[in-house]
Amino acid sequence: MRYLSVLLFMFLLILAGCSNNEYNSSDIEKTFATKEEALHQFLEKNPRSYVEQINTTDNDEIFIVRSGNHQYSAYGMKRVNQGYIVVKLTGTLALHNTIAGSSEFTTTEGNDYTFLVVKKGKIDELDYSSRKYSFSPLYMGDAEIALNKGHIKNNDGATLPESVIQSTEVIAEPNTSS
Repeated sequence: MRYLSVLLFMFLLILAGCSNNEYNSSDIEKTFATKEEALHQFLEKNPRSYVEQINTTDNDEIFIVRSGNHQYSAYGMKRVNQGYIVVKLTGTLALHNTIAGSSEFTTTEGNDYTFLVVKKGKIDELDYSSRKYSFSPLYMGDAEIALNKGHIKNNDGATLPESVIQSTEVIAEPNTSS
């Protein structure tokens, strides 16, 4: 009887491992008919974050999200079939024990960028080569950002990559009521 129980357990274990793990893409990425609906849903999923919208000279919309204590990520709008969704473009930069951080990314439109985020009042503490970038205030001056065209690590250092920030706007502040 014990042997039969072990066999039954093994069979159920194998059967569970063979279940269909294919996901319907609509379950993973729910798209929305308009950019506004996609952005609204994105903001609702990030109620405890600052979100700054940056419009670039290449007509990209980039959303810089600050969550927690100086944790930054870049997101972008993606067109999927007949709809839109906001997708994450970078990993999260955690500036807990440092004054600045940077990340390179490619937008959903194929444009390459590098962003450098610096804590408020800390630009003068950066190395000389990093201070040459054009910084803009984020989150009403709580941090500063340089957003440049291309991937800086591919830059020869002789020329400064061009800033692509056309305009910025805080579009969400943390909802601390819950």
